[in-house]
Amino acid sequence: MKDIYELLNDMDIDENVFEEMEVHEFEKAKVKRTLKQLINKKKKMKGWKKNLVVASVIFGFSVTTFGVTFPAYAGGIPVIGDIFRFLDNGRTGLYDNYKEYSSEINMARESNGIKVTINDAVFDGETVSLTYSIESNQDLGDNPIILEHLDIKESKGLAGSSKISKVGEYNYVGLITASTFNLNDEDTVNLKWNINSITIPEKQTEIKGNWNFALSLKAAEHKDQLSDHSAEKHGVKVTIGKISVTPMSFIVYFNQVISEKVRNKWHGVDVDVEIKDDLGNRYSGAGNGGSGDSEGYNMSLSKTFEKLDQNATKLIITPHITLYEYTSDNYGSVEITKDGPKELPLIEKPGKGKEKFVLDDIILELKK
Repeated sequence: MKDIYELLNDMDIDENVFEEMEVHEFEKAKVKRTLKQLINKKKKMKGWKKNLVVASVIFGFSVTTFGVTFPAYAGGIPVIGDIFRFLDNGRTGLYDNYKEYSSEINMARESNGIKVTINDAVFDGETVSLTYSIESNQDLGDNPIILEHLDIKESKGLAGSSKISKVGEYNYVGLITASTFNLNDEDTVNLKWNINSITIPEKQTEIKGNWNFALSLKAAEHKDQLSDHSAEKHGVKVTIGKISVTPMSFIVYFNQVISEKVRNKWHGVDVDVEIKDDLGNRYSGAGNGGSGDSEGYNMSLSKTFEKLDQNATKLIITPHITLYEYTSDNYGSVEITKDGPKELPLIEKPGKGKEKFVLDDIILELKK
């Protein structure tokens, strides 16, 4: 499979399609540094690495553009063969194999001079990921924002991410994800994506329209392995409940249980897991959010990692714990009353700042 750089090398581009742009020396230096890093890493890197934020919806992420107007191929999609990897932009390996196992959708909706096309979609059993392209009759700025999230039928909650990159004067590509809660291992998901507006932050304007999509996706083939392995220290217990291996990724499901002593001292507890295998591979991952008690102490969570090495026989899972204090700078709470929202005061607790520690490794033998 060719990546964006190989595709560009194969293109027969007329020099007239390049537009000269006046840029600051800072931007020139940044581009040179990025290209140098990519060249140095190309042979060493098996995949692109970077942790993605998915516990809450992130909007307006933009990849730097270089002033090239990309031609389009049939269907009006920008000449980017793998939008998953392009938007990952050299930072993680999570999406390296998603294009290969995704379904081509090519479903388009046009409204108010703007055409939105869903290009590819994949459901790994936990998270839906859609790539899309935008063709506009006007410039939408460098960081257009689509606020509407994916609506997955029968899911009792969602966490997701969204990012858009400008690839031409009036052309954009994007990736939106949604992780489902309490779907009970459904093999098919039905979802809607109803876009009502596109916001242009630079102009502080909003373009209204109707770009409404509805589709069904089958879950990728997956092999599940149950577990009850756990680690515990300083009043925090983490238990691995299940791993689910798909052709392009694997998902780790885990639970956190927090003791009363810790709850009385600290406002919040975050648990993350890092994973390597017995071959020395370290896996990049993205959290999918989770559900639990109202205070967020006892939680059921999951995290998706890049493709599992088929020769690995063990996973070494390391839980990382962060205990933290709520302050007026990082937390706020309101109660909805008949008279309107009412701000709730912070409850004082003795834990101050942050405290971090690591639990013992959890070793999981992989069943073949």
